Amino acid sequence: MRGVNSYMLCLGRPPLWGSAVFNAKGTMQLDFLSHLYRPVKQLELLPHRNKLFMRQHDESDIQKFFGSITPEEVERHTLVWQGLVPSNDSEIFMRWLFAFCSVHTTYQNNIMGYNNIKNWWSWINRKTLLHTLIDESGMGLTNNRTKYLIQFACNFWADPDSYKKQENETWAECRNRLVAKILGLGKAKVSFALEMLNMEKAEVFCADTHLFQAYGYRQDTHADLYEEIEAHWVGMCKMFSVPSPIARAIYWNRKKGEKDCLYWAKVFKGETI
Repeated sequence: MRGVNSYMLCLGRPPLWGSAVFNAKGTMQLDFLSHLYRPVKQLELLPHRNKLFMRQHDESDIQKFFGSITPEEVERHTLVWQGLVPSNDSEIFMRWLFAFCSVHTTYQNNIMGYNNIKNWWSWINRKTLLHTLIDESGMGLTNNRTKYLIQFACNFWADPDSYKKQENETWAECRNRLVAKILGLGKAKVSFALEMLNMEKAEVFCADTHLFQAYGYRQDTHADLYEEIEAHWVGMCKMFSVPSPIARAIYWNRKKGEKDCLYWAKVFKGETI
């Protein structure tokens, strides 16, 4: 819980929870501030061009979602990711590998593919071996994924710091810089990597097809609206004092019927799924 409140204080806002007390058993109990459920002022709607449908903002799915987030969900997701913070460049690199494995595949194949290639030191100078590992995993796109990963590995290890957010750039600027730098990953997947690396800080989000639909758009035909959707989402996160990656994780996990991200993120603990 200290990590959540520290995040709020560093942004100059009050902690997410009103108070914390301990019961007779020493268990922390949290009082949820009512401001999370206060009426929310209207934010500027996205432009109507190319729109499929959109109800008034105060009745939209996004508004309802943020109003329904519970303190328990935020705490549970935050604690999971506080236990998965990368401690060195190798672990950072492995988050990027997971993002590459997530392109155009199921999350199950994403996990199998990652488990096949996570020992990156075995294939980094052996393209044929990487091709075999990817092919055997069943995640698909074997030729392109091999080509993109070999190039990314060479570039990353030549300058790991260039793949981190710089002090003079916003999160969106960082993401866009890396999209231009990384062959094979677009805005959504670079955002996904940045989320996994900075779950309490990143102000970008991985806009998948479900989030485009929630805003009344189709991902395949309205990709040019990505940053407008993202800006609105990040604005809502700030309004409700929830880190953007945590909010997105809650949204996705509700759809999957999961209580947190450990059903897939435990691969970063070295656990078998």
